[in-house]
Amino acid sequence: MLVVMVFTAALASAGTGVVYTCDPNINATVPGLCTTLNSTTAALYNNTFSNANANIYIEFGITDLGSSLQVLNFVNYSDYVKAATASANGVQTTALAALNSYASKIYGTGQVEVSSALGSSLGLPQMFGVTKDTNVCAINSTGCYAGVITITNDPNTPLYYRTAGTTEPSGAYDFFGTVEHETDEVLGTSSCMNTQSAPLSNGCGGTMPAAVDLFRYSAAGQLIPMSALSTVPGAYFSYDGGKTDPVVGLFYNTLDNGDDYADFIGTCPTIQHVQDAEGCPGHDHGIDITNDGGIEINILNALGYNLIPAASTAPTISGVFSHGSTSKTIEAGSWVDIYGANLATTIRTWDAATEVINGNLPTNLSGTSVTIDGKPAYVYYISPGQVNVQAPNDTALGQVNIVVTINGVASAAATAILGTVAPTFFTLDGTYADGVIPVPDGTGSNLTGTPYSYDLMGPTSEFGSLVRAVKKGELVELYTTGFGPASPPVSAGQVITTNTQTIYPATVIIGGVSQTVNAYVVGIGLYQMNVTIPNNVASGNLPLQATVDGVTTPTGVLIPVQ
Repeated sequence: MLVVMVFTAALASAGTGVVYTCDPNINATVPGLCTTLNSTTAALYNNTFSNANANIYIEFGITDLGSSLQVLNFVNYSDYVKAATASANGVQTTALAALNSYASKIYGTGQVEVSSALGSSLGLPQMFGVTKDTNVCAINSTGCYAGVITITNDPNTPLYYRTAGTTEPSGAYDFFGTVEHETDEVLGTSSCMNTQSAPLSNGCGGTMPAAVDLFRYSAAGQLIPMSALSTVPGAYFSYDGGKTDPVVGLFYNTLDNGDDYADFIGTCPTIQHVQDAEGCPGHDHGIDITNDGGIEINILNALGYNLIPAASTAPTISGVFSHGSTSKTIEAGSWVDIYGANLATTIRTWDAATEVINGNLPTNLSGTSVTIDGKPAYVYYISPGQVNVQAPNDTALGQVNIVVTINGVASAAATAILGTVAPTFFTLDGTYADGVIPVPDGTGSNLTGTPYSYDLMGPTSEFGSLVRAVKKGELVELYTTGFGPASPPVSAGQVITTNTQTIYPATVIIGGVSQTVNAYVVGIGLYQMNVTIPNNVASGNLPLQATVDGVTTPTGVLIPVQ
């Protein structure tokens, strides 16, 4: 990694999008490969971001699966934030609020490192890049590139080129996904941290961060400063001050293993992500920044790359369900999942600091709004394919219409059933119940040393040491929605300040053994149910269901019992 001090004040050239310039050995390997790179991979970035400008040199050579060389440039923190603010959209607007709330307290009077591609795209003073011979150069000069990407030419590391009519061999790595991984880093996802040995060191010098280091959190409000970085796992990207981990379970590599610090650590998951630290042959076929969960787009957008607004195509709804289930019965005040296409022009959640005003929840996020039975719903999360809302207050029962409107263009109405109750258990991954195990003696892994300590519940086979199974006889707090009205009543669209018990008791069945409990409304559309694991159930992943007011939760939810 090269680091260059910037002295010039000349403005960077505007650029013409992401462009790959290829070494002759690229086309010598697969004829027309460079043209395909530009028409497919480069086009992904150019069709997603309006200001992603980078001429990138790409070659085959001696390296691991892939590597990138670039120059990180010193700029004043305030200049970076000002440039990003000038035309921000999408999650970047929330990210900037987090920069001003958290990062500015640590870095506001200093400098930050930006890649030449990011600096040029933001119109910051002249950036320095690199030639194909690894010499430092002015980014807008002839033969100067935003970065040089090298892909392995090792014959023992086969590559798959997505050739028409072929499938990816089990032992081959997707060439295009590897190029995207390195392109993300050239655009600015590279951390200043050096992981070649312990203790970790700052490759940018001192405690100065790279731009991506400004969005690394350990918990809500807990930005991890460069001066405190260690090999302790659990750091994650967040664009809203740590409150949201956009793709739960993706943690940054914080190990001294030589992998990039800003890559996601994992062991060949079923769903591969472009920015995973390790390539996974057989799992990475066809992945790109638009189909692997969208976290790379979120990161690049937060850094300063502006999303291209979607065309004004009318949104379409393909399904409306009670949150986290396949039930089409919803309840006033409960969470509702809406699926479809063209539902939003960006991916983000509401910003509690600026969009929850005097306890009132927003009904419009970045142009997306929803009505249920003609009444405005409260919009928490938006993306082109999914919107999550809290259903408004309503005394109607039976079939109701749901309409999504984006920038004044309304969808055709979809339908759902509005019921008195619509019970659903929240899950960690669609299968295992979401809950915590109180450990009042203070030995829990969270809030250790206090009467409020607790462990997270889940199967260690899937989530490792971060969770544990619940023991027979233990109390577990399960998180749910749709368990009916409470007394006193709780109004939709309002921040909840006190816990209120539901009117209808619920029968909870764990592994075939039942008990009767009440739920409590403890948050916005959020219910908590305190359940004791029966002593006479089997061990293992047991089925969990509940019935309230004659309606039963969907099947398929499990609770791990030891």
